[in-house]
Amino acid sequence: MNKSAQTEGVTQKIALWGVGNWGIRIAESIQSEYRQRVEIVAVDSDVQSLICSSLVHKINIGEKTVKSRGLRRDAGKVEKAFRESEAKIKSKLADCRALLIVGGLGGGVGSSVIPALCNCARELKIFTIAFVTHPFKFEGKKKNLLFQKAREEIEKGPVGLACFSLDRLVGRIEDDTPHEEVFRHCDHILKEAVECMISYLTASPQWGGDYALLESIFSSPGETVMGIREAAGPNHLVAAVKGALSALSLNASELGMIKGVLLQLETGGSISFRRLEQAIGAVSGVLGEDVDLLYTIDKSKEKGEKIMVRIMAAGVPEEGEHAAVQAIPVTLTADRPPAKQTEINFKRLARGIFANTDPTLFE
Repeated sequence: MNKSAQTEGVTQKIALWGVGNWGIRIAESIQSEYRQRVEIVAVDSDVQSLICSSLVHKINIGEKTVKSRGLRRDAGKVEKAFRESEAKIKSKLADCRALLIVGGLGGGVGSSVIPALCNCARELKIFTIAFVTHPFKFEGKKKNLLFQKAREEIEKGPVGLACFSLDRLVGRIEDDTPHEEVFRHCDHILKEAVECMISYLTASPQWGGDYALLESIFSSPGETVMGIREAAGPNHLVAAVKGALSALSLNASELGMIKGVLLQLETGGSISFRRLEQAIGAVSGVLGEDVDLLYTIDKSKEKGEKIMVRIMAAGVPEEGEHAAVQAIPVTLTADRPPAKQTEINFKRLARGIFANTDPTLFE
């Protein structure tokens, strides 16, 4: 990534590219105050998907190669389609200083285009972070293997990766929750994560823009998780921050192992220094010594006195990985260990051990 991006011309833009149906849907859901700060682009190989999108800027990948039928998992076809559209993509990225990519991995256009798009951004030395999803385990081994292959391609170079496990996102839902609500919940979390990053990248130098540290935080292996809470006012800020921390669903050991945390406070009012000190301290107090903490304060008149708290933790150990490290080895044997005690004889116990001793003497 280009660490000098902060010092480049102010005319350079920050772009958000939604890739595939899911990525475009997330990009379309971004709140208006964040949409005004970035150029949002819909990217797909399916022309029908682009026609249905409300976004202004659109790129049709491999229009001649794919013939508007969508990309499959043919690596050669994907490469040819991307080469066909590469000039158009690079032209759109020409004056871009930071690129956010959002979409799903595991099949379809996301797994095909997102790695190629990351590689293109690397060549242009554009600061890039990809927000992607890890498929549900029940979706099968093939889809999960495709996800892993696409992820490895993204991680070959200095591109930030915020990877959200769908299984972890829905870990706390009730068994009878309708599937439509589950997917709406996943959409909401991904949208909040993108907005949190837009807030930090577009903040004044006082409150954000440390590209080098972001690169370090989001270049580490592991997953990303989000915690979100809203406070009625500054007096409830600390409670909201603790609630957002709790929503991460991480135990104390996992909090100490993560790579970094991005905390955003969005409000229309003002926050006193002491309130801010208590809120940030509530987060830093539960993190390990090597965990980086970034925070930003975003002003939004629509919020009034209310305060939205977003906490994004990166580099979280994948589920099962932490448990494997902590596991205690067990040796199985057919021999039954001897009993340490088979009988307790209560008759041998005496009541009052000092009953037959002389009284204590004093001078």
